[in-house]
Amino acid sequence: MNNNLSPLILSEEEAAKMLNIAARTLQQKRLDGTGPAFIQITKRRVGYAVSDLNEWMSTCRFKTTKESKNFYEKSLEKMRNYPD
Repeated sequence: MNNNLSPLILSEEEAAKMLNIAARTLQQKRLDGTGPAFIQITKRRVGYAVSDLNEWMSTCRFKTTKESKNFYEKSLEKMRNYPD
């Protein structure tokens, strides 16, 4: 039996570590809608599918700083237009 299986769902802390960001940053991205898709495990606990984290990271890849700036400006505009 292979005990070296990788988990499919990561805790918030594990996901933040995988992304090399603070857990608080990941929380903020979840709140403002700019982060990866998450799974509501219980009322107070969320998890992240490894496949969703990989997909989200692929949307954050840029070849130039200008591309990155345009992406984040569009994200900010989306957040401003989000209904309360």
